[in-house]
Amino acid sequence: MIDRRSRWAVALVAALLWLVPRPAQAIEYEVFIDVEDEDELYDLYANGQISEGTYVSLLELLRRGTDLDTADRESLYTLPNLTYTDVDRILAYRTEAGRIRDPAALVAAGVLSARTVGSIAPFLSLGETNKAKAPVSGFVQYQTVWTARDRRVPAMALQARITTLRHLTVGMAALVTRNRLGPVAWDPNRQALSAGDDGARVRLPKAFIQWDTPEYGVIAGSYRIGFGQRLTFDNTGRYTPNGFFSDDTLVRRVKLTSLCKESAGELDAAPCDDNIFGTPDHSFRLGLLGVAAGAKHIKLSQGWLQIYGFASYQPRDVYQYQIYDKNVCSDPTLDSADNPECSSPAVYKRGTPLLAETSEFSYQTLPNMFDLALGGGNLSWFYDRRTHVGVTGYGAVPRWRVDGADLDFRPYSPFPYGGAFGAVGADASWGYRWADLFAEVSHSIDHEGGQGGGDPGGGIAGLLRHTATWDVHEIEVSARYYDDKYNNPFARPIAATDQSGGVRARDEVGGRVRYSAFLGDRATLRTFLDIWSDTGGKQIQLNAYSRADVDVNDWFRPGLWFQVRDRNFRSAASVLGVSGDSDPLLAGQQLTESYCDLGDSQSSFDGNDSIITDTTDFSDVDPDTIDGNALTVCTGERYSITPRLRFAPHKRVWLLLQYRHDIVEDGNYPGSVRQDANAYFQISTRPIDPLRIRMRWRYYSDDIADDARLEESVWGYVDVAYRVARWLVPRIRYDLIFRLDKRDSTLARQPNPEHWLMFELESRF
Repeated sequence: MIDRRSRWAVALVAALLWLVPRPAQAIEYEVFIDVEDEDELYDLYANGQISEGTYVSLLELLRRGTDLDTADRESLYTLPNLTYTDVDRILAYRTEAGRIRDPAALVAAGVLSARTVGSIAPFLSLGETNKAKAPVSGFVQYQTVWTARDRRVPAMALQARITTLRHLTVGMAALVTRNRLGPVAWDPNRQALSAGDDGARVRLPKAFIQWDTPEYGVIAGSYRIGFGQRLTFDNTGRYTPNGFFSDDTLVRRVKLTSLCKESAGELDAAPCDDNIFGTPDHSFRLGLLGVAAGAKHIKLSQGWLQIYGFASYQPRDVYQYQIYDKNVCSDPTLDSADNPECSSPAVYKRGTPLLAETSEFSYQTLPNMFDLALGGGNLSWFYDRRTHVGVTGYGAVPRWRVDGADLDFRPYSPFPYGGAFGAVGADASWGYRWADLFAEVSHSIDHEGGQGGGDPGGGIAGLLRHTATWDVHEIEVSARYYDDKYNNPFARPIAATDQSGGVRARDEVGGRVRYSAFLGDRATLRTFLDIWSDTGGKQIQLNAYSRADVDVNDWFRPGLWFQVRDRNFRSAASVLGVSGDSDPLLAGQQLTESYCDLGDSQSSFDGNDSIITDTTDFSDVDPDTIDGNALTVCTGERYSITPRLRFAPHKRVWLLLQYRHDIVEDGNYPGSVRQDANAYFQISTRPIDPLRIRMRWRYYSDDIADDARLEESVWGYVDVAYRVARWLVPRIRYDLIFRLDKRDSTLARQPNPEHWLMFELESRF
């Protein structure tokens, strides 16, 4: 048990870690990223080495590729394992050499180490050697996934991208989905919504055509765009975005979905068994759909101007419990327990005949519920590539597609209720020698004021970030303030993973320090400290870690990581393993304190079936079913220690052993703690150059003392890929998942064990 003095000692040690001189890596990539493909990147996420935000950002970088010949400073900085010093050296070499024909030239010139170049190589796309010609390059990838006992058409995905004429790129991503509901309509007889059943359907969620040069660019179709410190507008996932890029990324999910989406409704009982699970569809992050154009470099007598404009008109889905009907509810902020008319409309299964008794859908995403019309722009003046000032603004209007009801968003939806919304802001940067300073201020605009919305509203937000880089050293310090009325669903700035009103960058004030190093060509050190609270200072939270990896020799790389997360650092009297804290998060209620790991917003990648509920985050549950009297408030602590051993006994073989042990505050253990375990083994080999074989096993337990409360599972896979030719690489993967805990839901779950089979065919040319 940790007493009060020990608690503050831990905090002091964590803070002192940032005072020791150490070099650093770019951005908040928690480990040295050294992967060959998407599956190795996913493995880093699955075993807890990187966060979901890092995984998604790197996945898009891996799919899109970065051209060393044309990428600007901020685009290069997005690549893993690079500091600003590395980036500036690359740009200086490119200026002197004219172009970078081969990344290996950076090693020969002493710009980067061989290890760093090898680690960023999968994220690069090389420019054509003969600019006078119009060669064609690109890729086509087909993927299908099948699981045992699922008799439906398998989930499928087809992606293609072609680049030609030096600057023209065309791409698309198509899906066969089976778990998406049919069209939604208003049922005037029931005064509720109705939806068609799910079934196999072909979707084209991503398609684009782009013409992009160093001076200007235009894109039509699916794209992402962002500027500044991501405070006013960003949906790119980049750390320092500046402009648009194409969007065709899909994600394969490894988590079964329930085949029963219905509750009883008007029937005597549910018409299906919610313990039967099937193959999930492929997933994707929603960007924009429309047109964006930019003049990137309008020369002036001093510096240059940058002008971007973008517009989007896109059908959007919505989680069924994030809407309400304004015809029957005058104020969405009313408690739905006392005002049931303000709860979300029921969604019935549309039957034949229409008036026949039918079941009700539960916990579903409703397709194409509204169109989001959006437009915005950016104007920036650059003194040089490191110093600029700019303004960004956008406006958006949701247009509901369901006739017969006057729908709007509930307060915990990511989108503001009350109608149109937007934001306007200004950002600036300054850089000289080893210092780079960034700042952005923004004001959101919405209509959430008054009874049920209608009055102009909004709030302010600001972010200040300073990065110091020398040699291979880099330290970043940032401070942020987001008003409790700053409601901007297109803000992606530095923020904690918790939510307020459906978004992360809201009702938060905090500071963050990040410092990491590669010492003596052997030791990699990474340290991180983030302290934040709501703007009222009621709940101060902390996330800190220190990670060290050492290259003992060419084949052995051990590591040790330590992490502290505290969701109520303010209360020094309530420490790990001691109950009875009286934090006034819910007035008049004495609630059990527990640590809750919320993860990133609306995660769809984690294989954990547990649903975690925070007092401000209801995105994964029906908020009307939450019992406030029995709610576990997320105010506890978690301490994690992770030893890691990586071996490379032969140039064609490497293997990894990792174990993470968590000590967690849990209200079910008064006077004690909960202990979790996560053991991980992976081996990868290339017996011959064209053949790659990988195997991984993971043991996961959320509570090693009680197998009837939370998840306990074993997950393994074998993956085989063979390069028949440069233009043809087939791949097959088999996953086996055992769910071992004794929860009633697990004992009734089918299938268990789970058998997965994935087949992929890729051609690059």
